[in-house]
Amino acid sequence: MLSLLPTPIGNLRDITLRTLDTLASCDTLLCEDVRVTKRLFFLLSQGGILKMPSKPLHSLHSHNQEGFLAQVGHGFFTNQHVGYLSDAGMPCVSDPGARLVRFAQEHGIDYEVLPGASACVSAYSASGFDIKAFHFVGFLPPKSADRRAKIAKLIASVAALQTEIACVIYESPKRLLDTLGDLALMVPDDLIFAIKEMTKLHEQHHCGKILEVYEKFKALPPTVLRGEWVLVCALRPRSQSVLSYQEIADMDLPPKIKAKLLAKLKGVSSKLLYASGMRA
Repeated sequence: MLSLLPTPIGNLRDITLRTLDTLASCDTLLCEDVRVTKRLFFLLSQGGILKMPSKPLHSLHSHNQEGFLAQVGHGFFTNQHVGYLSDAGMPCVSDPGARLVRFAQEHGIDYEVLPGASACVSAYSASGFDIKAFHFVGFLPPKSADRRAKIAKLIASVAALQTEIACVIYESPKRLLDTLGDLALMVPDDLIFAIKEMTKLHEQHHCGKILEVYEKFKALPPTVLRGEWVLVCALRPRSQSVLSYQEIADMDLPPKIKAKLLAKLKGVSSKLLYASGMRA
């Protein structure tokens, strides 16, 4: 039997009664980071919420999961009750766990996923945006060009669906201003809700037009921006200008970039198009 267990995203008292019961009944625990789990257990025991469990703890994360599962086999899960905890929030949501679920499905292992705290859902609820649909993006690419390309795809998807969508993005303090700057460049007048330290004593949130929030954050001391952020962007459908093949071909752009754009229109290899001198 396998149980995937949610852990608090901040406030320790957000741990669920079912998670506490399951922790007490499990024979073995798998952890994204054993050190983080031990720290969580220590704090819960200090607060009188949990009696410090004395169970074997095994590390299971994205870098070792294949080797671990191949080594222990399905018998590891059928002969005992195994619990899995990621570092914070729900397993499988921008955290490891999906491979573990697939392994259970492939080998007919009974498993359950207990509901609990999720930064994605909590931020969406706290945004106040009256939007019927939301899209969980998770972390955007770290490189600027890739990040802007991803944002462009989100904008295009909203335009294609012709409906407003709230996009939920996770971001680290190191790239927060870069991401807000890219969003401000591309959709400055759309609304954004930014929140950090959810459920904690010093929770902060800001709401407004993306450009306004970006300008506000640029003026803040770097210490204020520390912490993990969740951004909820209310992207509106907008009409998109379409350039023709010839209009792009006539642009004063670096040849390789121009080749990539034209190749997209033609559905051919950019290398072949570049080698042919951009001929249609």
